[in-house]
Amino acid sequence: MILEPAPPGFDTPRSIDRSVLGQSLLELSDADGRELVIAEGSGELHVRLRDEQAARRPAVLVPLDSMGELRADVALHFARRLAGQRTALLPAALRLTSFQKRRLIQLLHAFDVHDLGGSPRDVAAKVLASDHAQRRSVEWKDSHARRKANRLIHDSIALVERGYLKLLRGL
Repeated sequence: MILEPAPPGFDTPRSIDRSVLGQSLLELSDADGRELVIAEGSGELHVRLRDEQAARRPAVLVPLDSMGELRADVALHFARRLAGQRTALLPAALRLTSFQKRRLIQLLHAFDVHDLGGSPRDVAAKVLASDHAQRRSVEWKDSHARRKANRLIHDSIALVERGYLKLLRGL
């Protein structure tokens, strides 16, 4: 979520009270401003402050793209939290089940092994912890671990090459 300073003429918005936002997991500064990662009950909330005026007179910038509705939901969630109101969970599209988290970690691990030149055998050994990777060629060729390692490599490449956008859209 991107915060900009509110334009003149609007009622003076509330300044951001860090105690209301909750635990800050990470705070980074760069040439484009400051980013806060705030712990949520159902995930993390990433807030980009373009400048310090954005913290004093916050206004949410909501790009009207394919994820505009999701961005608006997150902005409303943030506004309620900033006002000290009770908030529901983050939108379903931003919440991952424990299975999805484990699968994504496994996919990223498989991508790293493959990207460093690892073979499907390496993926099976390191990511799947399968002893099938140590078998002879004939046994390995018919192994379910080989099929799963190949599927992991294929899916991990798709994830890294813009497939992660599906996660953000809740697909």
